[in-house]
Amino acid sequence: MTALVSLRRTVLLGLASGVANRAVLAATVAWLVVLGAVYASDAGPVLPALVVTAAALFPLAAWAGAAQLAATNRDLRALLTAACGRPRTLLADAIPLLLWTTGAAVLGTLAALILDPNPAPAGDYLLGGALNLLAGGCGAALALAAHARQLTRGGTAALILAATLASLLLPGVPPAGPALRAWADPAHPPGAGPALWAVLGPAAATLLLTATAAASRARRL
Repeated sequence: MTALVSLRRTVLLGLASGVANRAVLAATVAWLVVLGAVYASDAGPVLPALVVTAAALFPLAAWAGAAQLAATNRDLRALLTAACGRPRTLLADAIPLLLWTTGAAVLGTLAALILDPNPAPAGDYLLGGALNLLAGGCGAALALAAHARQLTRGGTAALILAATLASLLLPGVPPAGPALRAWADPAHPPGAGPALWAVLGPAAATLLLTATAAASRARRL
């Protein structure tokens, strides 16, 4: 069946709602503040600094994503779902979150490239940028899952806080824990296993959370 509303129009509607949302702006400003704090003085070796910004990007991406999703009226989303179908609506909701996350990850990597005076191989910048993108994507997927489960604003905030604390305090919980364990101390390079989990862990968590969001919406609508 042909969708009554194109994916492009649905995405643009979501982007317009997000741009006008103060909470999305606040999350963006908070990300700039984090980068300013990290690189205000000598941040040390490039890769550990990028790991720190990746850890910070996880909750900020979840915050921005939750605000972006909440900006669209529930009745309007129901109409869009009826017009576009559930898969297209989920994709239309995810694209603005992905754009915000990608922009934040690129900005974080550029900040390291421009503001960190310590020399580093190109591989450190690429790996650090990938970790930022993976952490941000995991946060965006968490926001999608929370929204699909119809959590209240307070419930979503509590979930983001709990996930952030678990990831920071438990070394095996992605996205922040494995990366901090692997690369926070440049004097002790990680083994192949911890390094691999630091990359695959956030990717697996993102896929799981996105699948949870899709399944929740399928049951609800």
